[in-house]
Amino acid sequence: MIISTTGTLSQDDNFLVYHGPYAEIIPQMAEDGYQGVEMHIFDSAEIDRQELWSLLKKYNIRLTSIGTGSVYGRLHYSLGAADQAVRKAAIRHLEQHMVTAAPDQALVILGLVAGRFSDCHDDGEEFKKNLTDSLHKLDDLAEHYQVRLGFEIMNRFESDYLTTIAEGVEYLKKEKFQKLLLHIDTVHMNIEEAHIGDAIRAGKGYIGHVHVADNDRWYPGHAHYDFQETIQALKEIGYDGALALETNCEPDTRTCARKSLEYLKRILGE
Repeated sequence: MIISTTGTLSQDDNFLVYHGPYAEIIPQMAEDGYQGVEMHIFDSAEIDRQELWSLLKKYNIRLTSIGTGSVYGRLHYSLGAADQAVRKAAIRHLEQHMVTAAPDQALVILGLVAGRFSDCHDDGEEFKKNLTDSLHKLDDLAEHYQVRLGFEIMNRFESDYLTTIAEGVEYLKKEKFQKLLLHIDTVHMNIEEAHIGDAIRAGKGYIGHVHVADNDRWYPGHAHYDFQETIQALKEIGYDGALALETNCEPDTRTCARKSLEYLKRILGE
């Protein structure tokens, strides 16, 4: 497993670890000891990809994943929307992230952009049909770009559909995607899973990405989440992907980054 920090160009809030221009934050990540990063990018078509790729190579940091959730809040792109034009726009938008992800074969996260039942006009059946159709289109694109997709299992307060690992596994078994796996998050599991270790073990072969934060969204080790149980279960299923820090940068970026890495390395036995 690789411990992956998070970065964003946005400086609007304190969500995620590093904030600012790539030329500033990527050297900081390397100085703090990171070898992997999940970049949260509003629009991949608008960033300087060559700069990002060059900086990552220079500082020996691998792009493990791309966070995409901001487009749902800002443009309300939804993969399950009733409006076909909205679904097509969401797919085109996510394809641009696949271009950014391709050199490192990074994973593109499908979280909030999946949408909510309220994006359609019924009790959810139209949404589910639209979402599944969109996911198959994205799966074909991911096969073309040779990247992976991570469907995020989110809690009931942020998602109306597939809120537990077991539900996600059942869905993936039915749909037989090529490049789409489950993306799990310690904060969401803390709400939805009755026994987190057992839930992860039952997801063997279907888990492609993991977000880590303590139950209060501060750095791991700050509060009461049992990371030992989660990491042990991930080891048991042979998970070798990223543990990406989807935390708030509290009390500040460098403290969060360094305490997270120190704590997770200790749990991993490194």
